Amino acid sequence: MQPPLLPGFPPQLLDRYEPLEFLGEGGFAKVFKVKRKSDGEIVALKIPRINEKTSSLFLKEIAAWYHLNHPNIVRLYKADILPVPYLELEYIEGVPLNGETIRDLDRYPKPVDEKTALKLIRGISEGLKHAHSKGIWHLDLKPLNVLLRSDLTPKITDWGLAKISARSSLSTHSGYSPLYAAPEQLDEGTYGSPDHRTDIYGLGVILYELLTGKLPYEGYTPGAIVGKILAKDVKPVPPSKINPALARYDGIIEKLLAKRKEERYQSVEEFLRALEDLEILHREREELKKSLEETEQTLKRSRSREEIKRLTKEAVEKTAKLALLSARLNDKAELLNALEDLKFYTKEQHDELQNAISQVELMLKEGIPIGEDFIERLKVLLHRIEREA
Repeated sequence: MQPPLLPGFPPQLLDRYEPLEFLGEGGFAKVFKVKRKSDGEIVALKIPRINEKTSSLFLKEIAAWYHLNHPNIVRLYKADILPVPYLELEYIEGVPLNGETIRDLDRYPKPVDEKTALKLIRGISEGLKHAHSKGIWHLDLKPLNVLLRSDLTPKITDWGLAKISARSSLSTHSGYSPLYAAPEQLDEGTYGSPDHRTDIYGLGVILYELLTGKLPYEGYTPGAIVGKILAKDVKPVPPSKINPALARYDGIIEKLLAKRKEERYQSVEEFLRALEDLEILHREREELKKSLEETEQTLKRSRSREEIKRLTKEAVEKTAKLALLSARLNDKAELLNALEDLKFYTKEQHDELQNAISQVELMLKEGIPIGEDFIERLKVLLHRIEREA
């Protein structure tokens, strides 16, 4: 007996697939859970609405997706335009939660705890890293395009706007979601063309929402939100202002969501390293602050000239290290405190140090992340101050 036909399922595919469930519908396609008749395998079938305008988009989706094989990317098994256009995809089962099945990150309740946020963002980043290594960019990264396995493994789907860099001159940038769009997707004239760093901005929006339960920019209308995304003087509220326990993520979020792509992490690998370093550097910095406090207390009590000299040198080295760690964490307030303290220990480098302080104050005022070039120059300056002590 033939199973009842699900509404919208193409009858031309009934000889190949048994439709089991309607999973959802986007602007581009309907998606069904089906059983492949050749081997009984459960897969997802995506049925795009094809016309003259979207046929090139469909072909582009196939071209990009075929090259992607990674645990954090939904696998494309097969695609064809005959007898009707369709994509046969890996079926992602979703997460059981409070008696219902949550299939994507958009519907998953937020905020989540830090451990869950980091598991999800690391998984999404690993998938992106794989795609970027093949010159493929997503350009519409958002929670709706992140499907969830039952163990909460994220899987990036809908590479319909994936951009192959070798063909970038043929690409257009329409079709993304404005609420999750990067500035360069909304105004190329001001911010340049979208590229792999556009996906890094997308990671920032997702991480921000996972940690805070809010979007970086909010407004009553999409137009108001777009205006905030594009305004150079409007910055997202730091996560610590929403929840003080999230203070350690302020620097990373600021760099991910930098308006100018040149000021973001320049690769997914760089972001993942920053995430790994965050815990280590944060712990190291807290230990160093405690140790420096003890050194300063001992220095105040000390009477011996030799001991004062030794403790002064120790205090300078620890303060310099604290400054460098704070710079790497993009913690400008803590960096300023350390640099101000170093003014008491140098005469020769006083002007250079004051110049560095002025630069950090400007970055703090303008909301500009601390870049690698500044950190390299800071290392040289700190080394000179240490040698003087």
